[in-house]
Amino acid sequence: MFVTSYPPFRPGLLWTNAHLQTVFSHFMRRRERRLATVRWLVTLPDGDRIVIHDDQPDNWITGDRIAILVHGLGGSHASPYMRRTADKLTRSGIRAIRVDLRGVGDATLLSRGHAHAGASADVGAVIKAVQLLSPISKITLLGFSLGGNLVLRLAGEWGESPSSSVDSVIAVAPPVDLLYSSANLRQWGNRGYDWFFVQKLIKQLAFRRRHVTGLLDNGLKKMPDRLIHFDDQFVAPVNGYSGARDYYRLSSSAPVLRDISLSTLIIAAKDDPVVPVEMFSHWVLSPSTELLTTTHGGHLGFLSGTHHDPDPHWLDWRLSQWISEVDCM
Repeated sequence: MFVTSYPPFRPGLLWTNAHLQTVFSHFMRRRERRLATVRWLVTLPDGDRIVIHDDQPDNWITGDRIAILVHGLGGSHASPYMRRTADKLTRSGIRAIRVDLRGVGDATLLSRGHAHAGASADVGAVIKAVQLLSPISKITLLGFSLGGNLVLRLAGEWGESPSSSVDSVIAVAPPVDLLYSSANLRQWGNRGYDWFFVQKLIKQLAFRRRHVTGLLDNGLKKMPDRLIHFDDQFVAPVNGYSGARDYYRLSSSAPVLRDISLSTLIIAAKDDPVVPVEMFSHWVLSPSTELLTTTHGGHLGFLSGTHHDPDPHWLDWRLSQWISEVDCM
C-alpha cells in the first residue's frame, strides 16, 4: 500500500473556494523546463491510431520506472496538469509517457475514432507499446478525471491477473460512477462545467469533421447544449452503446473497483464540483486500494498555501513523491 505520511493539503487564502481552485489551476501558467519529448504512434486493436509523448530524464536507464499519464475529458498531453506532473516526474528520474487519447492533442487529425470513458483497451495498447520501449521497467498508471476512470477500469478488468509490468495505479478525481457524476454536473451550481465540456467537445467535433477522412460519425446535425445529451446522441451511438445510460453503466469503473489487485491510490477532494466524492461510499473498494480525500482542492486544483513545496501545486509534488516511493514499498 501507499505511504500517506505527506504534507497535508491546506488551500491558499486566495483559493479556499472550490471553483477558484478548479479554474485557477486550469489557467495558471508557470515556466516549466522544456522537456526533450519524443512522439510515438500507437496502433490500437481496431487499427485506429493515437499518439504518446515520451519524456525521458537524462539519467534514466532501461529498467527504471515509467509512469503513463492519461488525461481527462477535453484534455490532452498538453493540459497544464499533464505537463506539470511530467516535469516533476522527470526531475525525480521517472520516465513520463503522456497519452493523447483518440481524436485529441496530436491525435486530433490522426484518429478516426473518439475518446470515451470506456476505452480501457486503448490504455492497454499503450502499455504494450511502452513495454517494447523498456521490457523490464515497472509501470505506474496515472489517470486524471476521466483518465482516472479509465485506469481504474482497466485494473479492475485485470483482477488477479494484471499486466506483468504494471504494479501500481493512481487516479485523481475519477468519475467512477458516470451516471452519478452526470447528475452532479446538472446541479445548478455546476452547470458552468457542463457547458464548458460540451462546448469544447462540439468545437472539436466540428473541426475533425472538416479535416479527418473516414471519421466515425453518425451525422448528428443539431448539437445539444448539455453533456448528457451529447453523450446520448453522439458519443454513445458512435462507440456502440445504445444511449447515454448504457454508455455510463458499461463504462463506469465503480462495479470493478472491488476486483483491483494492484496497489492503487484514489485522490479526491470533498468540495470537487465536477466529481462528487460521496459516490465512493456507494461502492466497495478492494483491500489494495486506498482512498485519500481532502477537505478542499476543487477539481484537479489542490493549490496550496503552505511552503512545503517549491510551488503551490501540492498535487503534482505528492504524485511525484508517491510514484518515486513505489519501489520502496
